[in-house]
Amino acid sequence: MPKDHMHEIDPTAPITEQACGWWMLLNHGDATAADHHAFGEWVARSPERVEAFLQTARLTRALQSNGLQWPDTPVETLIREARSAAGEVIGLSVRLPRHSATENRISPWGRWVAVAGVIALVAGAASWRFLSAERYETGIGEQRSVVLDDGSVVTLNTSSDIEVRFAKHRRTVELLAGEALFQVAHDPTRPFDVAAGKTTVRAVGTQFDIDRRASSTTVTVVEGKVAVFTDIERGARVRAGEAADLAVGAGEQVIVAPNAKPRAARANIAMATAWTQRKLVFEHRALGEVADEFNRYNRERIEIQSAPLRNQEITGVFEANNPESFMTFLTKLPEVTVERSTDDGRFIVRETEPDPPKR
Repeated sequence: MPKDHMHEIDPTAPITEQACGWWMLLNHGDATAADHHAFGEWVARSPERVEAFLQTARLTRALQSNGLQWPDTPVETLIREARSAAGEVIGLSVRLPRHSATENRISPWGRWVAVAGVIALVAGAASWRFLSAERYETGIGEQRSVVLDDGSVVTLNTSSDIEVRFAKHRRTVELLAGEALFQVAHDPTRPFDVAAGKTTVRAVGTQFDIDRRASSTTVTVVEGKVAVFTDIERGARVRAGEAADLAVGAGEQVIVAPNAKPRAARANIAMATAWTQRKLVFEHRALGEVADEFNRYNRERIEIQSAPLRNQEITGVFEANNPESFMTFLTKLPEVTVERSTDDGRFIVRETEPDPPKR
């Protein structure tokens, strides 16, 4: 005689625990026809039990399916199709109770549970996708472009890291490290917010670059206009609907740094976005800063060994992934010596030692 498992479901336990027990029994246990019948009676006693079981089904499926690919079909379309396909058990539907081991026909109640299960699980898939973060990152010297669900395109510079969270009424990206160029799909009903530390940039449909460094964050607007919020925690002021600290238009740039009031100023857009062509453009930049920038793009490190040399300004255009060309440039500077370490391959840049006096 088949084993009766109904005694394993504690009727005094909270409804959510009972729902979990029924889910495990019907999907991962050796449930009998009597178990299926008992489940039908249990779930029919209150709407709360239906909701608890469907919530369990939704979350369990989402958590256990590591390789599950959510469908690209709009959620509304899937729900409409689920409603018209009563009784059909598809990939996301729950396993249905039957009144006898030989009965293939699904009862009206079972059919309703099937449809409700499909709808809840499809909606759950969508909400799970919106609530969970999608993360994209690049390594040293790597660049990549990502097309987001709304059609926006994000191009990541070297050693960069973002998290993307989309919801019904907002689109949020967190720039955890590095630099990214955003081409935002126009959607006035869903603002596009990019958080970089305590700085948040809001756009509806525009193109802008954000470069997050340890000491400052630089926002450069290529097209359109953005609102910049500063000195905030996780976008609290943005969500509260407060006014932005300043608006930055096309061709403008703002640098947000501690203890400095941010101001929009005209920007060299070609210079700010040259990295997308793997170019590094410097205009009167300290040699130490230039070396640090090359070190972002290459595993071959450049070390400037004197403070006066680090502060010496240079101007030039270089290939980001070709530090050798930069070393060739430095050897042409007066009183500069470049050596290659035999231990770790570093480029060591130092001031040329004067020749000893002749006797």
